[in-house]
Amino acid sequence: MDNFSKQIYEAGINDGRAEGISEATISFIKNTMLSDSCSVDQAMVKLHIPPEEHQYFKDLLAKEQ
Repeated sequence: MDNFSKQIYEAGINDGRAEGISEATISFIKNTMLSDSCSVDQAMVKLHIPPEEHQYFKDLLAKEQ
């Protein structure tokens, strides 16, 4: 993910929509991992999350733990 995209996610620009999208994506990742018994990387591939965004979502997941 380029720096500009990351700043948008982190700042929650657009009335919190970016934050909501991140939270929903985290939920999709977790649900995919549970239902398909797969790793976080496999879940993101299945969900067609761009590879450049994988680390961003891994970092968010780590913060939740």
